[in-house]
Amino acid sequence: MNIETGLTKTSSQARIKVLGTGCKNCKLLETHVKLALERMGKNLEVEKVTEIPQILAYGVMKTPALVVGDEVVVSGFVPSPRQIQEVLEARIA
Repeated sequence: MNIETGLTKTSSQARIKVLGTGCKNCKLLETHVKLALERMGKNLEVEKVTEIPQILAYGVMKTPALVVGDEVVVSGFVPSPRQIQEVLEARIA
């Protein structure tokens, strides 16, 4: 498990990506990310990356994974919407 919360803030236009092949947990992570963004009052696009070579390019060996900017901040499990919100608040101005 990997959740990083002590990260520096980036632009409000940070790219958010959910990496996964489309399994139940990948879809659940996407739902949790969108819920966290809604709670934060942020209207940011969540990009889905489903191609295995692209997922591997991030160094991800277990999906689902969450990428903010170019950094993998969650990999291998589905955190709660609240946990995701904490990660995003640490990363998005």
